[in-house]
Amino acid sequence: MDFKGSQAPQSPPENTFPYASLPATSTIRVLTLHSGAPSEPLVGTLTHELLPTSQPYEAISYVWGSDTRCSALHLTDAQTGKSGTLPLTQSIHDALVRLRPRDETRRLWADQVCINQDDITERGQQVRLMDVIYQSASHVLVWLGSDEHGHAQEAKDMILHLDQVFRDETRHATFKRKHSLELGHRDAARWVPLSKLTQQPWFTRIWIVQEIGTSTPSTLHWGPHVTIPWALLSRVADVLNTSYHLLRTRFSIFTPNIRYLDARFVEPATPYGEDYNRGSFIYELHRARHLRTKDPRDHVYAFLGHFSRKVGTAGLKAIEVDYNRTIDHVFTDVARRGLEGAKTLIVLSAVHGVLARNRTNRSRRKPLNVPSWVPDWRVLPLHLIGSPECPHRAAGNTLPSLEIDDHVLKIKGRRVDVVARAWWTFFGQAFQIRDDAEALKDRKDPFEILWKDLTGRDTLDTEDQYLTGESKLFALMQTLANGCVGINRTKGTVTLEENLAHVAAYLIKAGLEAKMSEQLVGMAAGGDPYRWSHEATLVTRYRRFGLTEKGYYLLAPDTLRQGDEIVILDGGKTPFVLRPGQDGTYELGGECYVHGLMNGEGTGADEVIFSIV
Repeated sequence: MDFKGSQAPQSPPENTFPYASLPATSTIRVLTLHSGAPSEPLVGTLTHELLPTSQPYEAISYVWGSDTRCSALHLTDAQTGKSGTLPLTQSIHDALVRLRPRDETRRLWADQVCINQDDITERGQQVRLMDVIYQSASHVLVWLGSDEHGHAQEAKDMILHLDQVFRDETRHATFKRKHSLELGHRDAARWVPLSKLTQQPWFTRIWIVQEIGTSTPSTLHWGPHVTIPWALLSRVADVLNTSYHLLRTRFSIFTPNIRYLDARFVEPATPYGEDYNRGSFIYELHRARHLRTKDPRDHVYAFLGHFSRKVGTAGLKAIEVDYNRTIDHVFTDVARRGLEGAKTLIVLSAVHGVLARNRTNRSRRKPLNVPSWVPDWRVLPLHLIGSPECPHRAAGNTLPSLEIDDHVLKIKGRRVDVVARAWWTFFGQAFQIRDDAEALKDRKDPFEILWKDLTGRDTLDTEDQYLTGESKLFALMQTLANGCVGINRTKGTVTLEENLAHVAAYLIKAGLEAKMSEQLVGMAAGGDPYRWSHEATLVTRYRRFGLTEKGYYLLAPDTLRQGDEIVILDGGKTPFVLRPGQDGTYELGGECYVHGLMNGEGTGADEVIFSIV
């Protein structure tokens, strides 16, 4: 059977179905899909039902795909008795054909059918209900696609196999030993189906966060026959993501998104606040920047049902879905609401290298006409240095002191230094460990290059003193890894000895043992090279190393340049980069890590009111 497009007509069907208006904001439409064989036309009935519905329904999660309407659903409105044809995209057509029973009806909810997409007001009202719709469903049915290349069954078999291995301590230990060593290309074929599964477009769609992230049971459907329980996939992906970095990298198995998606909208049972990552609405917007949407406003609207809005500012709690507003208006409004009355400056930390003079060159997207203090949620994220859970307190115990007047952010802070030099931008896998000996021969490690540039020496040791009194090597290691706060998240901070052991082990693994002092080589005992490597690679990606006039090391967005000012803003967990303008105003470059200024050391400087445009 040719499953994909089995009944798609040659020309786009005409839309003849008359939607009846929904009587209340808490009313949804539910599709009762009639039974039929795969080759038969799709037929269904729409009913208006108040949430929570009296009868169970299942909600479909899928990728909309092309807007071209190439198929049709014959619909009857149970309220009015009127019938007509509703044009469908190929994706939802294939999903309905796959999910339609042979001998009975099935109650479903799918946005393309159950929302009048031509009514912009209704769209906004239904988007407000989206999290409730998926939470109230008896089951979430994920449609991954038609499995054109026949990978689905092998992917499922591999997931089942891995789950069995990971649940058995003896088998898992054997598997881990084998797959922690260098992996040969001969192993690649067996991992292809799982790799293809994790690369399905569904995993990168922004709306799926609330569709799959509730406590509602979910099942993935791929092709005409294969089903995979979400709980099973999530369990396996969590182990792969935690313990098998080399395997995932070598065979392109993208599990971080699966780990990110799991239970994202499930509110913790214990009390939480904005110092908890997922308790910050702005942090949730930041974490989802890598996901895709055709409408950039959905970077905000797709998260209005998230529990973090309960503990945010009063302004954030009051955001409403309104598709009549421009992207500029929506993004600026969120930033303003996230700043006014806030206890932190996470909104400013979420501004990532989008100074006005750089915006056009950074992206093919149409540049936004917004102030520099407004995050562009379309821009791929940097790792957040000042995340809610991190221990940094650059501004001490101060709270933000600011006002916003006609798009100008006036904020109290202190000028602490000026950028004297900006090095290169780190790209991709700057500090990722290579296990290929041939690749190591001709590769200079960026740590080695920076060290020689800063000290003028080849030998890696702890002799040179940083301006805080500690060794320059320790200061450099900390700067490149955000103070190493992510290496041991359970403690928040780690000891000097642990940090040095990890970086020394990394330097040996990077092939630099011959250039290390005997003392530093000895420090590597017990160190894990991958822990520092992973953190440094994560933190430095698309950031630039710099040196201030006073001699501080810093890591900042890649727009950093000589003459930029380093400031401490009241309420900020980190210092920030400001670029002076011609009229006494500033543009915000973003947050930065400055070694020696992350724990209130700069709060003694004179207070200044900065006007950021």
